[in-house]
Amino acid sequence: MDPVFSIGISSLWDELRHMPAGGVWWFNVDRHEDAISLANQTIASQAETAHVAVISMDSDPAKIFQLDDFQGPEKIKLFSMLNHEKGLYYLARDLQCSIDPHNYLFILVCANNAWQNIPAERLRSWLDKMNKWSRLNHCSLLVINPGNNNDKQFSLLLEEYRSLFGLASLRFQGDQHLLDIAFWCNEKGVSARQQLSVQQQKGIWTLVQSEEAEIQPRSDEKRILSNVAVLEGAPPLSEHWQLFNNNEVLFNEARTAQAATVVFSLQQNAQIEPLARSIHTLRRQRGSAMKILVRENTASLRATDERLLLACGANMVIPWNAPLSRCLTMIESVQGQKFSRYVPEDITTLLSMTQPLKLRGFQKWDVFCNAVNNMMNNPLLPAHGKGVLVALRPVPGIRVEPYFPIADWRHFLKPYGLV
Repeated sequence: MDPVFSIGISSLWDELRHMPAGGVWWFNVDRHEDAISLANQTIASQAETAHVAVISMDSDPAKIFQLDDFQGPEKIKLFSMLNHEKGLYYLARDLQCSIDPHNYLFILVCANNAWQNIPAERLRSWLDKMNKWSRLNHCSLLVINPGNNNDKQFSLLLEEYRSLFGLASLRFQGDQHLLDIAFWCNEKGVSARQQLSVQQQKGIWTLVQSEEAEIQPRSDEKRILSNVAVLEGAPPLSEHWQLFNNNEVLFNEARTAQAATVVFSLQQNAQIEPLARSIHTLRRQRGSAMKILVRENTASLRATDERLLLACGANMVIPWNAPLSRCLTMIESVQGQKFSRYVPEDITTLLSMTQPLKLRGFQKWDVFCNAVNNMMNNPLLPAHGKGVLVALRPVPGIRVEPYFPIADWRHFLKPYGLV
């Protein structure tokens, strides 16, 4: 009989807990101590005869992993590895030098932010390699990845369902944790977009009691989560409205929603990039049913800034001069909509394509031509709004080179070259 392993969260139903042999599962965790605790509880959740091996990155496994005296396997194999990209690429080979991986559960506990500087293509290649290896050797690999900035990576991994059998994150929220399951595939079927509250008591992870009978989250389509500044001092308009003092608190609450309406407030230019990152994270992780709007409370947006917010996943940007009555009408108009535009997985692509060129002054001919060509081929800029190209012809008999050093180019977006 093929072995079926279990994640270490008690009272979690089998559809979200089982890990049959022959696949790769990935867990993002906010805190390193939670990663260690989850790994130990996962070890204790296995059968007495189960084959389990634990790999720690940049730490002594004998000091952080332990067997439970009353449950779990009789023994486990412990391995350590350096916090280095090459160590990950040779992981499968190194394991096979020590043990026969057949029917094993391998638990890899990474160092903090270990994957932060590894390019997306190499991460995909590693996942594909480990997926093929686990299938070939009929074993399971659970990657527990602690880090305080896993949103970018989580968005990337959402598309790796061909290499991953499960993707989840465990986010610390003060007195309890939020278990956010993007997808989980096992012998019981496929589950997706589950959010459950879990707690840790005396080293044991359990589902919060109120969550045990609630397999699917209730529809939240009527909820409107808004920055308090959007209503200009007015109280919540109905029981469906919920107001928050700032965009950061609003963002954290929106991460638990599915199809709610989220209305951010924009009051100064410095908020544009952080707001774009928040919108991008919500759109990539929460899906197309969520409605995301930005109300400009003071005049802050240029046309390129507005395109950036829309490209990151906002349904609509409400202009600063729209009165409150018009604002509420626009919020009402997006109800029932499904977001259909494509959002790139890496926000740096959007930032580079919508922000002004960081060039000014005299440029070499090839640099100048390349900059103009990039702007003309930028799909996020409108066909008739890519910029202005001005050709200056010198007066006959005057060489223009001596005048370049004394020209005062005060702003970016003013590169020039010699024709």
